[in-house]
Amino acid sequence: MEKYFDRFPSDDEKAIKLYQANIAISEAFYPILAIFEVALRNSLNRELIDFFGTDDWYLKVDGYVGLKDLRNEINLAKKHITKRDETVTGSKVVAELTLGFWVRLLNAEYEKTLWKPLRKAFPHIDKKDKQRNKISAPINHI
Repeated sequence: MEKYFDRFPSDDEKAIKLYQANIAISEAFYPILAIFEVALRNSLNRELIDFFGTDDWYLKVDGYVGLKDLRNEINLAKKHITKRDETVTGSKVVAELTLGFWVRLLNAEYEKTLWKPLRKAFPHIDKKDKQRNKISAPINHI
């Protein structure tokens, strides 16, 4: 709460009210963000399944130049699943991967390898606007 007390150094009550208002606003955005995350990951996952030819696409990233760096995040997701004494499945790995993982797939570092299949995850965007940077930038901003 230091930021709030710094902003209102002589009015603790106002600082606390502003802090509480920020919490309420953040909570209001959570359902929207959660729905966005599920929709994005499901769309990207569908295209990754098609591209790699298997529901277990995450097992194939090591075979592609430029995708091996995804391995750490995938292994961490698998580790979390295993820690819960659950069987590692494609759907569980997909659900365990973070929003940051999915957003990162749209970044320039994967343009040559993944953009062609992943652009299909956005079927309602006009062809002229279906450029990686035009889609990636607003999603990264979110």
